[in-house]
Amino acid sequence: MSVKSNIDQVVKQFRGIDKKVVKKATVTALNKMGKEVTTVAKREIAERTGYKKGTVARRIKLHKASRHDLNAKVEIKGRHFNLIESGARKVRAGVSHKAWGKRQVLKDAFIFTGKNSGKRLVGVRLKGSQGERKGREKVKAVWGASAPVEYFRGKVDEILKRKIRTRFNKLLATALDYQFRKSMMRGKKRMK
Repeated sequence: MSVKSNIDQVVKQFRGIDKKVVKKATVTALNKMGKEVTTVAKREIAERTGYKKGTVARRIKLHKASRHDLNAKVEIKGRHFNLIESGARKVRAGVSHKAWGKRQVLKDAFIFTGKNSGKRLVGVRLKGSQGERKGREKVKAVWGASAPVEYFRGKVDEILKRKIRTRFNKLLATALDYQFRKSMMRGKKRMK
């Protein structure tokens, strides 16, 4: 997600400001906007998937802006969540989970510890055709929602764009005002 705003309009209000001050203010505004967008994305995705906000937060990363790179990026990536993340628990019929916000029972499922990862997972046994498999049947983990998929499916991107449109110019004006006052105070101290 990128922030494209009319920065020049806001900067016109503060004519005669040093370019360094404008750059610092822009970086500050972009990073604050990135934090706010990350929070809203986390809240919206958690609401749509039924997972905890902390679980969703592990899949969201904020790349902050710097004075050399005036881009703040929110990256949402990762694979599907295992159903164990959605409050899964063993019941008589199988495993009860709350993926996508609704409590459901997955019949013939069970909770096990992953062979390679050592994590607790929800899985089912794959049954082959008669006489095909001998010994133990293969176990397959059961997956739920995915943060990147739910980001677009739940129209979270539109919600974030709306927030950016309404909030960024105000954050930039506040940051410019703060940096301008700060530079003025420095100027007064140098004169003394």
